Amino acid sequence: MSLKPAFIFILLLVTSLSAFASPDSVKVVALFANKAMLMINGENIIMKKGDVIQGVTLVSAHGRGAVVRFENGVEKELGLNQSINQAFKKPSNNKLTVYSDRSGMFFMPGKINGRPTRFLLDTGATFVSLSSVEADTLGLSYQSARKGMVQTANAVVPVWHIKLDNVKVGGISVSNVEAVVLKGSSPKPILLGMSFLKHLKMQRNGAAMLIEQKY
Repeated sequence: MSLKPAFIFILLLVTSLSAFASPDSVKVVALFANKAMLMINGENIIMKKGDVIQGVTLVSAHGRGAVVRFENGVEKELGLNQSINQAFKKPSNNKLTVYSDRSGMFFMPGKINGRPTRFLLDTGATFVSLSSVEADTLGLSYQSARKGMVQTANAVVPVWHIKLDNVKVGGISVSNVEAVVLKGSSPKPILLGMSFLKHLKMQRNGAAMLIEQKY
């Protein structure tokens, strides 16, 4: 029995589209510097940072884990041998409430590239801003980055412009965040500036600040 041409065309089209369908699952099989081997729908694929395969973007990778992004904008940090199903929904914990201290400042714990640190929310800062002492503690590479000078309250100091692979506060995670590193021990703690905050919606109610990630 011969197949009609129209049916053959539809069959080929469906087969072709299935090759580009969103993955059912992603698993981290191996980790390298700026590379990872991911198992996507049962197939092991080595990806470099920034690669997009079958709707999965490798946002970052290091010895402790990898950050992947799906076509729907969901990002997830996975450790070695951890996996995620495409049925994973946008996290319900993409909201965070922080409370000011007695001086009205909003301090909060968080992570830079998976390493724990402490932030001060600062809408007056253009970028996430940290000291060279803190950058060294976090293992950030910055001395080969674009360099400039900036006037602080006490002096004119060197500053380096870098990009952070990932900044995370609570369940809110943002990748490729612009930052500046100032030579010395200030500021302390790290200023959570607008290069991160522009991805959020913020609403203040007295001493409470409700923060929600935009998609």
